[in-house]
Amino acid sequence: MKFKKTEYPTTIAASAAMSFLSMANNPYPYEYMVGNAQLPSKELPILLPDKCPCCGKVLSTEILPIRAVNNITDNEQKECTVISIYRCTSCNELFTVTNTVKTELAFKDENFDTDDAISEFVGIYPFEMESVDFDEDISDLSPSFVEVYKQAERAEHDGLNLICGMAYRRALEFLVRDYCVDKFPEKVSEIDTKSLSEKIRNYITDDSDIKTLAEKATWLGNDQTHVINKHPDRDVSDIKQFIQMIVAKIKIKMVVADAETIKKG
Repeated sequence: MKFKKTEYPTTIAASAAMSFLSMANNPYPYEYMVGNAQLPSKELPILLPDKCPCCGKVLSTEILPIRAVNNITDNEQKECTVISIYRCTSCNELFTVTNTVKTELAFKDENFDTDDAISEFVGIYPFEMESVDFDEDISDLSPSFVEVYKQAERAEHDGLNLICGMAYRRALEFLVRDYCVDKFPEKVSEIDTKSLSEKIRNYITDDSDIKTLAEKATWLGNDQTHVINKHPDRDVSDIKQFIQMIVAKIKIKMVVADAETIKKG
């Protein structure tokens, strides 16, 4: 998903709340204030999405939020949060986009220039996330792997790029452990005392491709965990690719094992 920055009058939540309280005797204070554009606001940069996170349809290039609200207070702030509410005309769902606005100027300065502001994406809800759909056999083999992998995807989607690699490495450890235990169920206690590298080296004995992929993914996963990156030309995408290829190879072996149970009629 891509975003375009534009200036928009954002409601000052703290001031608006005080305005509502001051009109407590009005039976329709909200309708009155909105209709007469009296809600306190401030021109700030917001982020316009290019597609709906709910249905994936492309949004109009002229889309604007139903309302945008900021958390500016009476203090001299260097940063604020802006939440914008949108409606998709294709699926009729509502969604929000959150961004922060940073500037070296005080927000209550009437001469505040939004061109000087830095707007950073924080999140979108409901969030759009491309997720790997693991086969039921893989989920049965290693449910912890699937759960941790999906959490790693969530971390990556949320922009937690400094920690998602560690999560993918942890997912790999569950997958390797459970694969080894599946092959050597009588050695589960022994396997659980071994490091990830030892599990790969000593218990993945039936497929050299799986062993190679697991070993290399471990090295790259260690780079995501330790201070020194020994493979700067590689990144998280390589870890994910290697893990997915391991999963594919394991699934092939499962299918072949099932096929071998078929007797000639």
